[in-house]
Amino acid sequence: MEQSPTALILAGGFATRLWPLTEKRAKPLLPLAGKPLIQHIIDDIPKEVPIVISTNMRFEEDFLELKKLYPQREITVYLEDSHSDRQKKGALAATAQVIQDFEIKSPLLLIAGDNYFGFSTQEFLQQYSGKTLLASFDTKSLQTARQFGVLEVDGKKLTSFIEKPTDPPSTLISTGCYLFSPEHLEDIQEYSQIAADNLGGVFEHLLQKSAEVEVFPFEDDWIDIGSFESYLTAHRQLLEGQRIHESSTLTDTQLGEAVEVGQNCKIEGSILDHVIVMEGCTIKNSRLRGCIVDKHCVIENVDLDHKMIREGSNISGI
Repeated sequence: MEQSPTALILAGGFATRLWPLTEKRAKPLLPLAGKPLIQHIIDDIPKEVPIVISTNMRFEEDFLELKKLYPQREITVYLEDSHSDRQKKGALAATAQVIQDFEIKSPLLLIAGDNYFGFSTQEFLQQYSGKTLLASFDTKSLQTARQFGVLEVDGKKLTSFIEKPTDPPSTLISTGCYLFSPEHLEDIQEYSQIAADNLGGVFEHLLQKSAEVEVFPFEDDWIDIGSFESYLTAHRQLLEGQRIHESSTLTDTQLGEAVEVGQNCKIEGSILDHVIVMEGCTIKNSRLRGCIVDKHCVIENVDLDHKMIREGSNISGI
């Protein structure tokens, strides 16, 4: 690549479908296989690429703390002027604002911060030929494809893009990873005035203007973490066995598959299977399956299946 890109990670959503887990944290900060989801993204971006994290004012301090983990990297936390879901700019409008405020003239690596990508970002960047590039994934299911932007391609050339069609023409979808050529940054700003939150729609806009867009197909893991079930799916796929923080203690406890226990937890006489337990929790004489337990919860004498437990909850059975 002749011109070094700038990376923009979108992390400004309020993720209401994942409440109560995201009441007090941004979705990209949810733990996944030992570290926040967004760290999987940052760690895979080449170190020489500057990163802008676009978030909202509610989560400013959390992302500034995250930035401290990367003292050797050029990371900027950019704040959208919003405190709630009703006030948010929208993904495309936020992107346009960053392009304007940072006066970006280089290729723009745009990544949705609530997605997990198994492919190498370096490999993705190496596929850039000077034409806007988007990462694509074959869902192999027309029903699943309806939930996303659906693509039609001719070789590596994008020929059609339809956002969430009821009758998808293919099972190939757009994921949340794009590399926009400098010539199309103005198109993003232009289209954001029409559809502030329709990030995929900019590709329909580009095709209508006869712009050339290329596709990067991949078969590695990809998960759009938009719901409780997709979060659990990501947890199951990425965590092999168990991950128990060294500061936590487990006594007379049986662990099944995909169990992650955060720091300073105490678990006694319990059975855990496909479970995430965040820091500072106490669990006694309980059985949890397919659950996500937020920080500082106390759970005793209960049997829970596929539950999201709010931070600080105290749940006790007979």
